[in-house]
Amino acid sequence: MAALLDLEGTLLDYEFWEELSRRHEKGEVLRDLLERGLSGQPWFESFIERVKAIIGTPKSLIEEVSSLALSKIKPEARELVTVLKKLGFTTIVVSGGFEEFVSPISNELGVDDFVSQKFLYHEGKVVGVYTAFKDKGEVVDKIKPWFDVIISIGDGYNDAWMLRKSDLGIVIGKRKDLSREVNALHYDSLRGLVEDIKKGGLVAQKLERFIKI
Repeated sequence: MAALLDLEGTLLDYEFWEELSRRHEKGEVLRDLLERGLSGQPWFESFIERVKAIIGTPKSLIEEVSSLALSKIKPEARELVTVLKKLGFTTIVVSGGFEEFVSPISNELGVDDFVSQKFLYHEGKVVGVYTAFKDKGEVVDKIKPWFDVIISIGDGYNDAWMLRKSDLGIVIGKRKDLSREVNALHYDSLRGLVEDIKKGGLVAQKLERFIKI
């Protein structure tokens, strides 16, 4: 069994691109691209435009912005990972973020593995990106041969296909419309999800059915 976990907004109160836009000389351009992405532009298209905007950025700035995220891990995130592992799930962070950002947070959370994008550098500056996926749903497709059950937890529309293709999707946060759209469970907060699992609530009952299969 595998549990796919979104990072930013779900396990983390931090957004890499928002913080980078505050510190980057092209901050205004990045903020405009982020706004367009939130307004309905396809995620991957917006992502590539953002990367193009920061070509030439020093690796040191990427590492600086990434390191700030470690203090923004939600307190209940580690508890969720621990609970899922005890239930027998392989825990995998699936993030549209970058390895420099995702790897140390994944290590801190104690997840089994992670899937992320990767900056390409030349002489210490960004020259491009290696993309692990265009849509998170691709990750579900690629690991399906190896896991009998896949659940996913996310908070945004860029998680939609991952949530939809999983055996059980769980939406965290304000987007109840997303949970209806992808036929997923909804919790207002990560804390609510963790408590429901521990108390044997609806999500715990669904997970137990998978475990008994």
